[in-house]
Amino acid sequence: MNLSIKKAATVIFISIIALQACNDDFSINGEWQDITMVYGLLNSSDTAQYIKINKAFMGEGDVYEMAQVSDSVQYNTILDVSLIEYKIIDKSLPPYKPENWERTTRESIKLERTNEIPKDEGVFANDKNYLYKTTESIYDGYKYILEIVNPETAKKVWSETYMIHKLVVTNPKMSNLSKISMNQEFKPYFTEWESAIYGKVYQVALRFYYYEIENYDTTKHSVIFYYNEQTVNEVREPFEIGLKMKQKVGGVDFYQRVANSINEKPGIVRIASKLDFIYYAGGSSYSTYLSVSKAGSNYGQSSTAYTNIKNGKGLFDCRFKYDKLTGKQLTNASIDSLHRGRYTKQLNFAIFTIDYE
Repeated sequence: MNLSIKKAATVIFISIIALQACNDDFSINGEWQDITMVYGLLNSSDTAQYIKINKAFMGEGDVYEMAQVSDSVQYNTILDVSLIEYKIIDKSLPPYKPENWERTTRESIKLERTNEIPKDEGVFANDKNYLYKTTESIYDGYKYILEIVNPETAKKVWSETYMIHKLVVTNPKMSNLSKISMNQEFKPYFTEWESAIYGKVYQVALRFYYYEIENYDTTKHSVIFYYNEQTVNEVREPFEIGLKMKQKVGGVDFYQRVANSINEKPGIVRIASKLDFIYYAGGSSYSTYLSVSKAGSNYGQSSTAYTNIKNGKGLFDCRFKYDKLTGKQLTNASIDSLHRGRYTKQLNFAIFTIDYE
């Protein structure tokens, strides 16, 4: 779930070029086509939303050389980009029918072109990295239609996404003050949750905080562990009960991850602190895109580039982040395992814990 906008957009763009180049019926000298490439994932917890819009190109010569020319991949014209907001009419009726949605009274959200985020070095030109941005609030449970219009050609490109919401975590509980036991090898700790409305793919992350004391100076540090993605067969709709899901985060795996993430450093003392549980979810189109991308990257396999963009190519969907389960404490036995366990004893964790905050 950590695929960046820049990386994913590049993957989609190269996939389109590769598919065209491998098509025996494709004429490199054929009539020019305006192929709009779109990549955007809305996330209500972000302070700003970004949509990446490029154009595919065709021409004679090395495509990698042409990619170094910004005009080959960027629209010089400022596009009209907007989000139109809809709310569901009746939660007891199927949500994917257009007639069960009505537009809110909110005006269309206009996205402004920005060059504020520099592009990483790579295949494509980096003198321009145009993105379309809005800082307007995006709400969970709503539907958003993305509309892109090229004012020079009147070409319209569009897509839609249903915003994920209502992910319910059942373990650990928000109000539960009991400590987390990570040291049980035969009965490891599981975090449990119920699938969110419109959520298809899920990933759990665990952030572990600790302190380092060296020469009487104390500094706070953290490492984050990402677990494998999980996909549900059926997407939860507003009137359905969430599907029960779980992820093992305790046992030997926890201590191995700590050992692999923190370097040995003689002369210091480390003190274990708290845990944050973070849950990510992605929509159906995002899940399909990830599956197609993985299938296409396997040796000896090929796949058609996935797109849910009308009159264009690319991906438009949503992400969801639930990060309210913070500051969970470890049991004394878990801390003892950090101190003397076979995977982490060389990291100099103390037998005690102190909350400096």
